[in-house]
Amino acid sequence: MAPLPHVEPPKIDIAALEAAAAADPRDADIRLRLGWAFLSSDRLDRAAGAFQEARRLLPDDPEPYFALGLTHKKEGRSAEAVAAFHDAAERTSHLQDKARAAILRRLSLGHINYLERGEWDLEREVWGRA
Repeated sequence: MAPLPHVEPPKIDIAALEAAAAADPRDADIRLRLGWAFLSSDRLDRAAGAFQEARRLLPDDPEPYFALGLTHKKEGRSAEAVAAFHDAAERTSHLQDKARAAILRRLSLGHINYLERGEWDLEREVWGRA
């Protein structure tokens, strides 16, 4: 079997996202997209700022909290990451999409477990439901 060819990820136009965010400061979706773009390009301080703004605009949505947890984890700020992942997990019950809620909850708990104990250990979450 031949090896798979290397495929470059698509380029993200951060400048266009920044312009869109400036044009509509209340658009939380743009803030999230901008944060993910910054995170993927290792501009962690800018990612954290965008996710914090999205969190302010979407206080009940777990995604900005989860994304901020990933940013803090990548920065090596474990305590802040754990707090953000806890906040994300707590907010998953607000989601209409129960599959998305379950995924975000499990991912958040997995990151917490990994940061605190060095392992994902989701057996109870996945299999131990009463």
